[in-house]
Amino acid sequence: MEKLGINLGLLISQFINFALLAALLYLLLYKPVLRMLAERKARIAAGMADADAARAAAARAQQEYDRKIAEAQRRAQEIIAQAAQAGEQVGAEIKAEAQREAELIRQRAREEAAQERAHILAEVQSQIASLSMAAVERILGQEVDEATQRRLISQFIAALGETQS
Repeated sequence: MEKLGINLGLLISQFINFALLAALLYLLLYKPVLRMLAERKARIAAGMADADAARAAAARAQQEYDRKIAEAQRRAQEIIAQAAQAGEQVGAEIKAEAQREAELIRQRAREEAAQERAHILAEVQSQIASLSMAAVERILGQEVDEATQRRLISQFIAALGETQS
């Protein structure tokens, strides 16, 4: 091989050096680089899984938020309806109370008017009795029994009241 310009000892030592260098590079660089690439691949996969989980959690949170908003709107509508109903009920109660009070006032006014009328009639009867007793005494020129006079006047007023009714 010498004729070809190849030195066999140098070639073998070059092969041995190359093999040693390849083994050293394999052990010192290739395995750590492969391990680092595998770790990076695992981190990327974990990151993707975390992103998917976060996306799913965000979707669940959005659904929960939408559900809570819908529930809050429903509750608000219920509260508004209850308040309107309570307002109507209070209004009806106030109106009923006002009507009761008005009727009570009318009843009192009727009673007071009846009492006033009875009082006025009693007063008028008393004045008529006094005037008629005075007139009879004047006409007769003597005193008349007061009990008899009052009985006659009461009969007269009762008869007068019956004719007016």
